[in-house]
Amino acid sequence: MSSTINRRKFFLLAGTGLAGVNVFSQGGLPIEAPDSGAESDVHRILALFSYNGGVYYFNPAGLHIEVGQTVEWVGVGRRAVTSYHPSLHNHELRIPENAEPFDSASMGSGSTFRRTFDVEGTYDYYSPSHEYLGMVGRIIVGAPGGPGEEPPGYGNRQGRAVMYPDAASVLEHLKSEDIVSQKRIPYPTDLVRRDFPWR
Repeated sequence: MSSTINRRKFFLLAGTGLAGVNVFSQGGLPIEAPDSGAESDVHRILALFSYNGGVYYFNPAGLHIEVGQTVEWVGVGRRAVTSYHPSLHNHELRIPENAEPFDSASMGSGSTFRRTFDVEGTYDYYSPSHEYLGMVGRIIVGAPGGPGEEPPGYGNRQGRAVMYPDAASVLEHLKSEDIVSQKRIPYPTDLVRRDFPWR
Protein backbone atom coordinates (compact mmCIF):
# COMPACT_ATOMS: atom_id res chain seq x y z
CA MET A 1 0.00 0.00 0.00
CA SER A 2 1.40 3.38 -1.01
CA SER A 3 1.90 6.04 1.66
CA THR A 4 1.59 8.93 -0.81
CA ILE A 5 -1.60 10.89 -1.23
CA ASN A 6 -2.27 12.61 -4.51
CA ARG A 7 -3.84 16.04 -4.70
CA ARG A 8 -7.32 14.76 -5.42
CA LYS A 9 -7.30 12.41 -2.40
CA PHE A 10 -5.96 15.18 -0.17
CA PHE A 11 -8.80 17.55 -1.00
CA LEU A 12 -11.34 14.75 -0.70
CA LEU A 13 -10.06 13.91 2.80
CA ALA A 14 -9.83 17.56 3.78
CA GLY A 15 -13.38 18.12 2.56
CA THR A 16 -14.77 15.30 4.66
CA GLY A 17 -13.14 16.86 7.72
CA LEU A 18 -15.08 20.05 7.05
CA ALA A 19 -18.38 18.35 6.26
CA GLY A 20 -19.78 19.18 9.66
CA VAL A 21 -19.01 22.89 9.33
CA ASN A 22 -22.03 24.64 7.85
CA VAL A 23 -20.37 27.65 6.19
CA PHE A 24 -20.89 29.45 2.90
CA SER A 25 -19.00 32.29 1.30
CA GLN A 26 -19.98 35.81 0.31
CA GLY A 27 -17.40 38.02 -1.34
CA GLY A 28 -14.68 35.48 -0.54
CA LEU A 29 -15.39 35.59 3.20
CA PRO A 30 -16.98 32.77 5.16
CA ILE A 31 -20.23 33.83 6.76
CA GLU A 32 -22.58 32.07 9.12
CA ALA A 33 -24.81 29.42 7.58
CA PRO A 34 -28.49 30.06 7.08
CA ASP A 35 -30.48 29.18 10.17
CA SER A 36 -32.71 26.15 9.92
CA GLY A 37 -34.61 23.47 11.76
CA ALA A 38 -35.14 23.39 15.51
CA GLU A 39 -32.50 26.06 16.10
CA SER A 40 -34.03 28.68 13.79
CA ASP A 41 -33.68 31.24 16.61
CA VAL A 42 -29.90 30.65 16.82
CA HIS A 43 -27.68 32.81 14.62
CA ARG A 44 -23.99 31.95 14.21
CA ILE A 45 -20.99 34.25 14.03
CA LEU A 46 -17.57 32.84 13.20
CA ALA A 47 -14.35 34.00 14.88
CA LEU A 48 -11.75 33.85 12.09
CA PHE A 49 -8.19 34.73 11.12
CA SER A 50 -6.87 35.63 7.68
CA TYR A 51 -3.16 34.83 7.62
CA ASN A 52 -2.55 36.60 4.31
CA GLY A 53 -4.13 39.82 5.55
CA GLY A 54 -3.12 39.61 9.19
CA VAL A 55 -6.77 40.10 10.14
CA TYR A 56 -8.60 38.64 13.13
CA TYR A 57 -12.33 39.13 12.70
CA PHE A 58 -15.92 38.15 13.46
CA ASN A 59 -18.04 37.21 10.47
CA PRO A 60 -20.63 38.42 9.86
CA ALA A 61 -19.49 41.61 11.56
CA GLY A 62 -23.00 43.06 11.52
CA LEU A 63 -26.04 40.96 12.41
CA HIS A 64 -29.73 41.74 12.86
CA ILE A 65 -31.86 39.54 15.12
CA GLU A 66 -35.18 39.80 16.89
CA VAL A 67 -35.72 40.13 20.64
CA GLY A 68 -35.48 36.72 22.29
CA GLN A 69 -33.19 35.18 19.67
CA THR A 70 -29.79 33.68 20.42
CA VAL A 71 -26.36 34.29 18.91
CA GLU A 72 -23.70 31.59 18.98
CA TRP A 73 -20.10 32.60 18.36
CA VAL A 74 -18.07 29.71 16.93
CA GLY A 75 -14.30 29.33 17.20
CA VAL A 76 -13.80 31.98 19.86
CA GLY A 77 -11.36 30.05 22.07
CA ARG A 78 -8.93 32.51 23.66
CA ARG A 79 -10.13 35.34 21.44
CA ALA A 80 -13.26 35.69 23.60
CA VAL A 81 -16.37 37.81 23.03
CA THR A 82 -16.89 40.83 25.31
CA SER A 83 -19.50 43.57 25.23
CA TYR A 84 -18.45 47.21 25.40
CA HIS A 85 -19.32 48.08 28.99
CA PRO A 86 -17.61 50.13 31.76
CA SER A 87 -17.58 47.11 34.09
CA LEU A 88 -15.48 45.20 31.53
CA HIS A 89 -12.00 46.69 31.15
CA ASN A 90 -13.34 50.24 31.62
CA HIS A 91 -14.71 50.43 28.08
CA GLU A 92 -17.36 52.93 27.06
CA LEU A 93 -20.97 51.73 27.17
CA ARG A 94 -22.02 50.47 23.73
CA ILE A 95 -24.96 48.22 24.65
CA PRO A 96 -28.45 49.23 25.85
CA GLU A 97 -28.35 50.76 29.33
CA ASN A 98 -30.66 48.13 30.85
CA ALA A 99 -28.94 45.13 29.17
CA GLU A 100 -26.59 42.80 31.04
CA PRO A 101 -22.96 42.92 29.81
CA PHE A 102 -21.44 39.69 28.55
CA ASP A 103 -17.91 38.26 28.51
CA SER A 104 -17.25 34.74 27.26
CA ALA A 105 -13.84 34.57 28.95
CA SER A 106 -15.30 35.14 32.41
CA MET A 107 -17.78 32.34 31.81
CA GLY A 108 -15.04 29.84 31.00
CA SER A 109 -16.49 28.97 27.61
CA GLY A 110 -14.56 26.85 25.13
CA SER A 111 -14.68 27.35 21.39
CA THR A 112 -18.34 28.43 21.35
CA PHE A 113 -20.30 31.02 23.29
CA ARG A 114 -24.05 31.63 23.30
CA ARG A 115 -26.05 34.65 24.36
CA THR A 116 -29.81 35.24 24.20
CA PHE A 117 -30.75 38.89 23.66
CA ASP A 118 -33.88 40.03 25.50
CA VAL A 119 -33.40 43.81 25.36
CA GLU A 120 -33.88 45.74 22.12
CA GLY A 121 -31.09 47.98 20.84
CA THR A 122 -27.55 48.15 19.49
CA TYR A 123 -24.84 45.90 20.92
CA ASP A 124 -21.17 46.41 20.08
CA TYR A 125 -18.64 43.81 21.19
CA TYR A 126 -14.97 42.98 20.77
CA SER A 127 -12.26 40.40 21.34
CA PRO A 128 -10.10 41.59 24.28
CA SER A 129 -6.95 40.04 22.81
CA HIS A 130 -7.49 41.38 19.27
CA GLU A 131 -9.51 44.56 19.65
CA TYR A 132 -6.46 46.62 18.67
CA LEU A 133 -6.54 44.81 15.30
CA GLY A 134 -10.19 45.72 14.75
CA MET A 135 -11.80 42.45 15.90
CA VAL A 136 -15.19 43.93 16.75
CA GLY A 137 -18.80 43.39 15.75
CA ARG A 138 -22.29 44.84 16.03
CA ILE A 139 -25.63 43.18 16.69
CA ILE A 140 -28.92 45.01 16.26
CA VAL A 141 -31.68 43.44 18.33
CA GLY A 142 -35.05 44.52 16.96
CA ALA A 143 -34.38 48.20 16.25
CA PRO A 144 -31.18 50.26 16.68
CA GLY A 145 -30.87 52.36 19.82
CA GLY A 146 -28.94 53.15 22.96
CA PRO A 147 -25.30 54.13 23.59
CA GLY A 148 -24.08 51.89 20.75
CA GLU A 149 -25.40 54.53 18.36
CA GLU A 150 -22.95 57.10 19.77
CA PRO A 151 -19.76 57.72 17.71
CA PRO A 152 -17.05 55.17 18.58
CA GLY A 153 -14.69 56.70 21.12
CA TYR A 154 -17.21 59.03 22.73
CA GLY A 155 -16.22 57.59 26.13
CA ASN A 156 -12.67 58.96 25.81
CA ARG A 157 -13.96 62.22 27.30
CA GLN A 158 -15.41 60.29 30.25
CA GLY A 159 -12.15 58.61 31.27
CA ARG A 160 -12.95 55.31 29.62
CA ALA A 161 -10.37 53.14 27.86
CA VAL A 162 -9.37 54.77 24.58
CA MET A 163 -10.83 52.96 21.58
CA TYR A 164 -8.28 51.62 19.11
CA PRO A 165 -8.40 53.26 15.65
CA ASP A 166 -9.04 49.98 13.77
CA ALA A 167 -11.90 49.06 16.13
CA ALA A 168 -13.48 52.50 15.67
CA SER A 169 -13.05 52.29 11.90
CA VAL A 170 -14.87 48.95 11.69
CA LEU A 171 -17.70 50.09 13.98
CA GLU A 172 -18.13 53.27 11.91
CA HIS A 173 -18.38 51.07 8.80
CA LEU A 174 -21.15 48.94 10.37
CA LYS A 175 -24.10 51.26 9.82
CA SER A 176 -27.08 50.14 11.87
CA GLU A 177 -29.61 50.89 9.13
CA ASP A 178 -27.62 48.69 6.70
CA ILE A 179 -27.53 45.85 9.22
CA VAL A 180 -31.30 46.03 9.70
CA SER A 181 -32.03 46.08 5.96
CA GLN A 182 -29.43 43.48 4.91
CA LYS A 183 -29.62 41.27 8.05
CA ARG A 184 -25.91 40.32 7.80
CA ILE A 185 -22.91 42.49 6.90
CA PRO A 186 -19.60 40.75 6.13
CA TYR A 187 -16.48 41.90 7.92
CA PRO A 188 -14.72 44.72 6.00
CA THR A 189 -11.25 43.14 5.85
CA ASP A 190 -9.97 45.81 3.46
CA LEU A 191 -10.30 48.43 6.22
CA VAL A 192 -7.74 46.75 8.47
CA ARG A 193 -5.78 44.49 6.11
CA ARG A 194 -2.03 44.34 6.73
CA ASP A 195 0.37 43.29 4.02
CA PHE A 196 2.94 40.70 5.02
CA PRO A 197 5.35 41.15 6.71
CA TRP A 198 2.92 42.65 9.22
CA ARG A 199 3.83 45.81 11.07
